[in-house]
Amino acid sequence: MSGDIEKRLSRLEDIEAIKQLIARYAKAADHNGDPAMMAPCFSADAVWNCEGIGRWEGRDAVVAGLRETCTVALPWALHYMTQPIITVAEDGQTAAGEYYLWELAKVTPEGGGAAEDTWIGGWYESQFRKENGAWLFNHIELILKLMSAVKNAQWETPIPPWQG
Repeated sequence: MSGDIEKRLSRLEDIEAIKQLIARYAKAADHNGDPAMMAPCFSADAVWNCEGIGRWEGRDAVVAGLRETCTVALPWALHYMTQPIITVAEDGQTAAGEYYLWELAKVTPEGGGAAEDTWIGGWYESQFRKENGAWLFNHIELILKLMSAVKNAQWETPIPPWQG
């Protein structure tokens, strides 16, 4: 029985550590993608992808891409990561997670100009790996469902692929 309790406790500790990682990532993004805060969140072979924003492979490329995105395209943001569903593999060395994104941001329009107050929403699908006892992002896929200027009378949402 004690082995079962230890396994369950370890799983809960892993889930909490991954939630903390997600929170540190959001804080780093809100600090304009601060490389010193962002780099410790990713494995060396990490991948980050979001249609319409970018795809980067390898920790250095991910950190540089997010830094540029968080200073040029979105010079100000406040990320809310909610409702995480984390599944830790039996070996306790990898995990998968899904969690929602609600973001208030200032977005620089294509072609330049003053940044606009913007609502952003969607979800993340992430893969995690434990290295030297610490959980890291190994792959992040951000699926945007909403990116609309606050001033709009209606939210602008992308057409779902099943309707287009």
